[in-house]
Amino acid sequence: MRTHPPVHRALDVVISFVVYGVIGRRPSGVYVDRSMNVTTESRDTQPLWDLVFEEFMAEPGHQIQDRPGGIVLVDGDGMPRQIQLTPPWARSIDGAFTHAERVLISDRELAERLVAEGRLAIAPIRRVKISAPPATKRVFAFDHPLVIATSSSAQTI
Repeated sequence: MRTHPPVHRALDVVISFVVYGVIGRRPSGVYVDRSMNVTTESRDTQPLWDLVFEEFMAEPGHQIQDRPGGIVLVDGDGMPRQIQLTPPWARSIDGAFTHAERVLISDRELAERLVAEGRLAIAPIRRVKISAPPATKRVFAFDHPLVIATSSSAQTI
């Protein structure tokens, strides 16, 4: 039986706002060579990856859960989805190996501001029915946008 990673904190959505759901990945344009040196040269190297996102609204009835390794949105039916709270940005050479950590720090800072603004409220942890599915199975082309905007009426934060 597979267990879920523990939740550090749970926040209920009080007022709708835009979040970014992970839908796949794309090559980043940042590469590493055999010695683990970071470069933009693709010859004799391996690419690092950027996540690709779909923009949608977190609505009242959803819960944001801060879990090890990332943020998960749990809908009213207990179905989880890996998300990012902050607008995505591409991996860079100076943050090649710390990109995910920087994103998580930014997401946690934004969550604090959303709590202070009353858009999120500290809540008891809602149980999830299944683990959030892996986000990296779908692969997009190098030039694919990082974010697919799906909600023209979305209110950004």
